[in-house]
Amino acid sequence: MTTADSLAGRTLYGFRMRYWMLCGIEMFERLAYFTVRSVVAVYIMQADDPGGLHLTAADKGTIFAWWFVFQSVLPMFTGGYADRYGYKKTIFFSVTMNIIGFIMMAYLRTFWGFFAGVLVLATGTAFFKPGLQGSLAQNLDKTNSSVGWGIFYWIVNVGAFIAHPLAGVLQVGLGWKAVFLGSAAFTACNYLMLFTFKDFDSKADKTEGPLHVFMRTLKNILEPRLLAWLGIMSCFWLMMYQLWDLHPNFLTDWVDSSSVAGFLPEFMSKSTDRGMQVLQQNMLALNSLLIVICMIPVSWLVRRAADSRGHDLWNAHRNRRHSGCRFDQQRLGLLVRRDLLQRGRNAHRSQKERVPRSNRA
Repeated sequence: MTTADSLAGRTLYGFRMRYWMLCGIEMFERLAYFTVRSVVAVYIMQADDPGGLHLTAADKGTIFAWWFVFQSVLPMFTGGYADRYGYKKTIFFSVTMNIIGFIMMAYLRTFWGFFAGVLVLATGTAFFKPGLQGSLAQNLDKTNSSVGWGIFYWIVNVGAFIAHPLAGVLQVGLGWKAVFLGSAAFTACNYLMLFTFKDFDSKADKTEGPLHVFMRTLKNILEPRLLAWLGIMSCFWLMMYQLWDLHPNFLTDWVDSSSVAGFLPEFMSKSTDRGMQVLQQNMLALNSLLIVICMIPVSWLVRRAADSRGHDLWNAHRNRRHSGCRFDQQRLGLLVRRDLLQRGRNAHRSQKERVPRSNRA
């Protein structure tokens, strides 16, 4: 029996070891990503930072716009290729691309050189998500999916929370190159887990050509419900990206945090001509900290709410009958049918999500 096989049969807190390994891979990827993402806006255009690129706000906007296109739009198409060619190969390719991208960003200081490094990193990230989340979906079912995804995103934000102060330690103590090279080193840690990681069968057709996979994926994207969901989520991310795109420079230039700096450890602040100021990324870390605190309790409540929905309907009927009120049987029947219909839709959606993208009609 191989190491991967022996790990696959073990469980921890009700989840298979491969689930925890996938969570670890994601945590290291997010640790590397947010070590750079939390400070890269300052590196690109902060005029008073001696080690930065000193580019313009328009240059930063161009870099971030294309970063978003490659990182957030490409996964709609790369998911089919992850199903077709295998999740483990896709993750391995992504990790390699991310390392190359971080190294390019560390050493290429012209606009086009740094821009090229960003696009390499964004492309690697675009392949990482479908490969990893496709693998994760194979480890969850309807009995543990709410808590399983909650734990997953909790671990993701643990990595993100650690990354914010770590970026300051690397940048202030060792310089900007250390931020990017450190992220490359964190990403490379995933090779160690990939060597003992047994791939999951996506059950996709392994004979499809790249063009056929692309056309099938494009057809799935044009589904009206999916387009509506993408529109809703795009509105959220339009707001959320301001946190990393605009806030770093705004906080550095306009927020006086000297009154707070005295209460924090010294490594979380920096001496400036305005006195000691909290590094902007440590203020942004409150976002991931709140997610770490709230994610698992919210996931537990969501599961409890789903489990108790049917009981609430029956209790409403029983209380109405015991209190002497007239029981409206037709109304209860409508409520029960609506509840069963919604549960059926949720089950159908969950089943559809477990079907590989390249197999969907």
